[in-house]
Parts: sequence; C-alpha cells; structure tokens
Amino acid sequence: MEWEGFLEGYKRVEDFNIQREKLLEELRRRKKELREEVQRITPIRKAKEGSYLSIAAVDSAFDELFGDDWGRRLYAVCVAGAAFVPRENSLEKREKEPELTFDECVLNYDEEDDYSRVLKGLAIAKEIERAREWFSEMDLVVLDGSAKSVVISINQGMTVKDLERSKMGRELKAMYKDTLRSLYNLLNWGKLLFIPKRSGEMLLADKITSSPLNNDFALLSVILEEGEYVALRVPIWQYNLPKEGVEELLPKLFDLLNHLRVIYFKAPSGRIIKVETRQPSPVSAIEDFFVLEGENMLTYYADRSAKFHLTNLKDYAKKVNPWRYRL
Repeated sequence: MEWEGFLEGYKRVEDFNIQREKLLEELRRRKKELREEVQRITPIRKAKEGSYLSIAAVDSAFDELFGDDWGRRLYAVCVAGAAFVPRENSLEKREKEPELTFDECVLNYDEEDDYSRVLKGLAIAKEIERAREWFSEMDLVVLDGSAKSVVISINQGMTVKDLERSKMGRELKAMYKDTLRSLYNLLNWGKLLFIPKRSGEMLLADKITSSPLNNDFALLSVILEEGEYVALRVPIWQYNLPKEGVEELLPKLFDLLNHLRVIYFKAPSGRIIKVETRQPSPVSAIEDFFVLEGENMLTYYADRSAKFHLTNLKDYAKKVNPWRYRL
C-alpha cells in the first residue's frame, strides 16, 4: 500500500513537471506577443548602470532556548544587521553586533501558539526599530518579508489576549507606538525595501488575456531579459492595527503602505525577484545581490548572523540548563 502511494505521488510530480514544461514552452513561443501585451500595461525598463546606493539589511530569529517538565521556559529574540557601502571598485560590508532579548517564564496564555505570536511580533518590531536606529543614514534598508506580512505579524502579536502576562508581551506593548512611528518615518523617507519570502499574488498575469499561465513569476521569467524590470502599484489592502495611542498615525501609515510600488526584475541568476518600495528605481543598486538561486545576499548576512548567535546560545543554554535536574 505504501509503495503504491509512493508511485502515485511520484507520477503526480512527474505529470506536473511535464505540464509545467509545456506551459513554459508555450510562453517562449509567444514571447514577442506577450511582451507587447505587458508593455501596454506597464513599461518594461532596463536598470541603469552605475546607480549605486548604500544598503542595509535587518533580520531576526527567535526560539526557545530550553525548558523543563514544569512548564518553565527560557526564550530569546535575536536581531542582527549588515550594511553594504559602495566604494570605488568594491562594496564595504559593515555588521552590527546582534542584539538579544530574553524571557524566562511559565507560559500561561490561553492558546499554545499565542506566545509564538508575541515572539514574532516583537521580533518584527525590533527589526523596524533597529533599522531606524542603526541604518537611518543608508539609502535603502531591506526587510525580509512583504509590507503586509510585517504589519500582520505586529497586529497578531499585539492582539494576543492578556498580552502583558510575559516580559516579551510587555516589551512589545511598550514599544508599539515608537515602532509604528519608526515604520512610518522609514517609509516616508523612501528607505524601506520589502522582499517577500513568497508570493501568490497576481498583479500582471491575470491581466494578460492570452497568457496560458496565471503566474507573474513564470510569465516574467520568459518575457524579461536580465536586468529588465516592470513596476506596478501595490493592491489596496485593508490594514488593521490596534488604535491605542496611535489613532492619528494609523491613517497616514496605511496610506503610505497602500502607495508602495511592486517591482519585478530579472536578476543575474535568472530568477524573477519581487520587491515593494517607494524608492523610484532600486533595481540597479540591488540586482547584483541576487546572483544565486537561493536567498539574496542582502538578507543572507543579517539572517545568518541572527540565527548563528541564537543557535550557539541555544547549544550553550542546554549545557548549563539549571532546570535539567528533576525533583
């Protein structure tokens, strides 16, 4: 029975790949026609060479360091950053020392996943605060995730029932107003660049009536040449955040978020990259950070730094865990 199930699953994957190749071949065959249709909706532009900007990236990681059967837990949030400053013939990389926040507690939230929401909300809030504190002088600051996911994470953390039962919850609530103010300022200055981890949104393909595939990434991977990009308006989204202490700020913040531009560009790796920003044309400054198929190098350093320090701390915490002995 298990072998039959494996064969069925393998056949579905094989059939999917065959169908995918057929669709891509159809796109390639009609490249000129589809490219003209895209041009009628939005101009296809070529990134200008020599447009160098100073860029920074901020990322975070969070995890349980250790726990015991009594329900006692030790958690940590780690935020790290890296900056890239253009020099005459190279880039100078500057790293910020990762910042750690700890919480020793016995969980008493109503739902098991509530504390994860608090941790994630605090991690995102700290990313925004450190982006402003560490990198306000940079031309661009990259956050790993869409603008929508950033706001959703903060909202989910802030709306946990009895938020202030934990140290992390109290800290998130205390910094909430300053975090939104920092987010507004960074957006208003045109410094933020959001890079969604994944996206199923269709902003272009569903407008191309003759396209055989409703997928922006697949369509543009065939149509665009390396270094080319298209820009579209971000879809209007009904954002939601707690109003406490920020009633006047929220409408202005949401207006900026709903006036971001979505840019798809073809990187040297051949991948189509999606970014959200108010920066008029950031492609020239960022395209060389996407030379590999995997994670972009902008967030790679900040992400690995945060995870590296948290993993080392977790390994150390397990060795010195004062709760590992049971009564």
